[in-house]
Amino acid sequence: MVKRPSTDSRISIADTAEGLRIVMPCRRSWFVICFLAFWLCGWAVAEVMVAHQFLKGDSPPEGELFMVAWFGVWTVGGVVAIYAWLWQLIGKETLTARGQIFTIRRDIGGVGFNKEYNLIHMRDLRIASVGSSPLEFSSSFQLWGVGGGVIAFDHDGGRTVRFGAGLDESEAKQVVKAIKQRFRISEGVLPNAPGKSTAY
Repeated sequence: MVKRPSTDSRISIADTAEGLRIVMPCRRSWFVICFLAFWLCGWAVAEVMVAHQFLKGDSPPEGELFMVAWFGVWTVGGVVAIYAWLWQLIGKETLTARGQIFTIRRDIGGVGFNKEYNLIHMRDLRIASVGSSPLEFSSSFQLWGVGGGVIAFDHDGGRTVRFGAGLDESEAKQVVKAIKQRFRISEGVLPNAPGKSTAY
């Protein structure tokens, strides 16, 4: 394994026998961590109280449907907040590139999910400003450092993929440079477009 020098020890960039591997721990915000911890304490109290009320059968019949709906939304909100809190504490993104497969993994303590992309269909790898849209579900998570990112590329018909949540500009440049040094990513030209040759 050959590690590339980095001015920021938060990021690990290494060439392994299986390909390029980049590990990017979440940039912690202690304000977010403390705020979510405080909110979750109130959430847990309300969750237990309402659940206890249901089990005892004390909920008013005329308001039972409303309470069920409220309890469902409240529970989902708490689960999302717990995920965001854990992400802030121990979350990380891991990038691996081997063969023609580029994998982005977001995990918390070893538990997470992978998204795989074909390097041949990747184009215009770049540093992009972080924007938010009320129509995008993932945008609501960016406030907590989850989802989105400052690095983007287009894949399969122009769909934009983002990663590198929490990276600053200097760190993003390191990651983009490491990927481009090993793989040739088309600069905005769709692979196999008429009259154009691929850049791979």
